[in-house]
Amino acid sequence: MIIVGINGAYEKGDVNHPNKIMQGNPEVAFLHDGGCTLFVDGKHICSLNEERLSRQKYDGNYPQQAIDYCLDYGKISPEDVDIVYYVATYTTATPFFYDMDEITQYLRQSFPTAEIRFCGHHLAHAASTVFTSPFNEGTFLTLDGGGSALYDPYRRIIEDVENNSIGYFNKEKRIFRFYNMMNKHINNFGNYYSHVATSLFGWKRKKAMTSWQDTISSVGKIMGLSAYGSLDRYEGGFKDGFTVTKHSIPYVSFPEGGYTNVPDTPEDGARWLQQSFEDGMLCFLSSLREYQLDSTVCFAGGTFLNILANTKIKQSGIFDDIHIPPFTDDAGLHVGAALWGCFEEKEDIQMPDNIALLGREYSNDEIKKYLDIFNLKAIPYDEDIVASKIEDQKIIGWFQGRSEHGPRALGSRSIFMSPARAENKDILNKRVKHREHWRPFAGIIREEDVGEYFEEEFATPHMLYSQTSKSDKIPAITHVDKTCRIQTVTEGRVYDLLGKLEVPVILNTSFNDNGEPIVETPYHAIKSFLAMDIDCLVIGDFIVDK
Repeated sequence: MIIVGINGAYEKGDVNHPNKIMQGNPEVAFLHDGGCTLFVDGKHICSLNEERLSRQKYDGNYPQQAIDYCLDYGKISPEDVDIVYYVATYTTATPFFYDMDEITQYLRQSFPTAEIRFCGHHLAHAASTVFTSPFNEGTFLTLDGGGSALYDPYRRIIEDVENNSIGYFNKEKRIFRFYNMMNKHINNFGNYYSHVATSLFGWKRKKAMTSWQDTISSVGKIMGLSAYGSLDRYEGGFKDGFTVTKHSIPYVSFPEGGYTNVPDTPEDGARWLQQSFEDGMLCFLSSLREYQLDSTVCFAGGTFLNILANTKIKQSGIFDDIHIPPFTDDAGLHVGAALWGCFEEKEDIQMPDNIALLGREYSNDEIKKYLDIFNLKAIPYDEDIVASKIEDQKIIGWFQGRSEHGPRALGSRSIFMSPARAENKDILNKRVKHREHWRPFAGIIREEDVGEYFEEEFATPHMLYSQTSKSDKIPAITHVDKTCRIQTVTEGRVYDLLGKLEVPVILNTSFNDNGEPIVETPYHAIKSFLAMDIDCLVIGDFIVDK
């Protein structure tokens, strides 16, 4: 059984088609993070977001390039595909109802013989976390800005779009119970945070935030800014920005105007937003834990990219076991749709051991072909040479193995530098990344070394939590509040490289310039290496110097 999951808008070339953001740009879809996932007989083959190939950040258009890429990697023809699961996202900002027949006809252009099925937005999120978790039984919660709509038999919207859903699963017994908690005025953590964060980012940058991409990109940046704010100077402190009403389901409501008190600075506003978001989340989850959620829980939805809130949840002890996939945002929708298809078809689901690495891997022969095209000379990989370059404060482009799926670079498509000097953060920003100065860089460490450098001492293989630094040896990745977004590793080439360093920690950031998607192919990596002020490229079994 060959199953494909797809997320993305259709009719890319028609600027007048209603599935377009209202800016007259035929290249910009209202949806974001379009992509494709391929399973063959229950085994995961490849997942890819369209942005990695189109080079358009957050590309939500119909993912034809990603489809071709995944099928090519799996040596599958479009005619071989048995079932296509399309994520039917709808939001009230789009001025039309989905025409299922129209979408089916459009999908037939790519898959002429496949059966076409539809998967709800939150159902796809739920499947993406449940079926990538190590748990046989548990509960799940999805939280985001909005997903699919529900209709009555007359095609009228019953309520607003999804923003929070819960459920129960038992894989061995093949039980999957999914419940929407739909109401745009309650538990809408995703929309609330993104709207206020976008406003704060515009205030900080003194720039109007008008596009869909502005909203998506602003959210993560405000987390870093919150560490620079303080609520101590406000008489009586800031009130919490939420109210909680407990019925059978807890209702958390946020102020429609954004703030209960208006902050003096964007930094203070960011601090208040983050604190209110975290406090509201803990109240919400504590209430759900009483009746709806088990001690074992799977989370999904863009809300769970908030590393600071995730850390508070983990430290709260509300749950014994938590699973969050590295593609918890909409990048996971096509993965979840395909996984749901495998579950429906009673396939034996087989995911890679490292669920973060779902892209394809390139052979040394393929890499060498591109090195020759660019007329670049290379020497064989030697971890001692690379370690020496890092110790010498060089900036390293790192391209190894299967590409990461999700928004975070986790040691496959990364840029490395030593974290041992505080000035390296500014050097890397000025020369390569060109990011806002308040945004911290992440790090990679061997799991067994975590306790020597961080207070919390827990494993974070997908960089979904922060930890508190207790060392003065890694200032370039230690934020102003002493926290660090750290990734732990237990094996592989990065693990071995860390063992060669005097301080076994590496500054890690994504292999891209600001505003660009992460590199995917050897061509992208080499082209970016030549265009950016990077000292060295380590690609496959080759080292290339400038």
